[in-house]
Amino acid sequence: MNNKLISAQKEIWNRLVKIKASNNIGNAYLFSGPKGSGKEELAIKFSQLLNCKKLSPDICYECESCIRFKSLQHERLNIVVPLPLPKTGQIDDRNFFISDDYINAIKKKSLDPFYKISIPKANRILIQSIRGLKKTLYLNQEDDGGRNMVIIFDSDLLCSGQGESGNALLKILEEPPEHTTIVLVTDYKKLLFETIISRCQNVDIPRLSNDYIFNWLIRKNIKENEAKFIMSICRGNVHQVRALSDQSIKKTMDTIEKLPTILINKNSSEWRWFTDYYSRLYTSSRLEFNYHFNLILFWFKNAAKTRNGIKSDFHNKDIESHLVSFNHKYPNANIYAIMLCIEDVKKSASQNLYMPLILLNLILDVQKHINE
Repeated sequence: MNNKLISAQKEIWNRLVKIKASNNIGNAYLFSGPKGSGKEELAIKFSQLLNCKKLSPDICYECESCIRFKSLQHERLNIVVPLPLPKTGQIDDRNFFISDDYINAIKKKSLDPFYKISIPKANRILIQSIRGLKKTLYLNQEDDGGRNMVIIFDSDLLCSGQGESGNALLKILEEPPEHTTIVLVTDYKKLLFETIISRCQNVDIPRLSNDYIFNWLIRKNIKENEAKFIMSICRGNVHQVRALSDQSIKKTMDTIEKLPTILINKNSSEWRWFTDYYSRLYTSSRLEFNYHFNLILFWFKNAAKTRNGIKSDFHNKDIESHLVSFNHKYPNANIYAIMLCIEDVKKSASQNLYMPLILLNLILDVQKHINE
């Protein structure tokens, strides 16, 4: 999948190649765009490009520098990710870069560029990580033609809580070390401080095309009708494509039927299960949490299509019958308001808010909007 990413995001990649060719490389870039659009891999490739030793305009993949980048072990590469809060008494900033969880995550990322790093109990970029980064950057000032590269994944989490990490990074951006470029990667640009955004050159990365997603699924020997279904659900999100392609379509269909039904029906025990289960899932796997809420959103989107006489994307008689039944039973339901409520839950998930309350409010809002 990653071998085709540069061609799939050709316009963005051409822009990055021109940055290197101009010899006017910025101190900070902000890679933002939809989930699963390949931002992290493009940031890594950009770092590799700026340190490639060949004179060719693109990555050579052959020089010593490019080979070290392949394993994400290059001495000029620093990857910062959300980490769990330190244990009492831990004071060595560098420990936050070399924990076992971090090492294992980077190894998986090197083998699979679309692997999403998600370390348990990690919900922010720690101030210790930024302090350790600062020490590393100012010590590594050797001018050998290379460039220190910092990639901060989920960079919106710099501004979680009191935003200490964001303010610490801001000081680095205000007085950037020589031969250094910082690349912030985020799905949620608006959650960053305006002062950070203003010091970065913006690189807005678009959603991956349906053709890219469909062709990858076909290469994985997914049946054409199933590939079209998965493509329609995932909306260009690589992470969801992979998750769906690794499980049976029946399991996906069962999930799609179950979750909207819980929200629509008035069953307190099912509501309790829903809030408990998804509060836990939110803590253990943000990726799966978002994936399930995208399935709910997809169901209501198709309910709106069916109401307007448009054929649904399901191609499944049971689900299509369920959609028709919903519209017949709740002819005045404000489906678009419900969809906005689900989107709000997804946004809240990125802000580390109290999820049981968020989910309870979702249920109450859905009940209100279906009876309008």
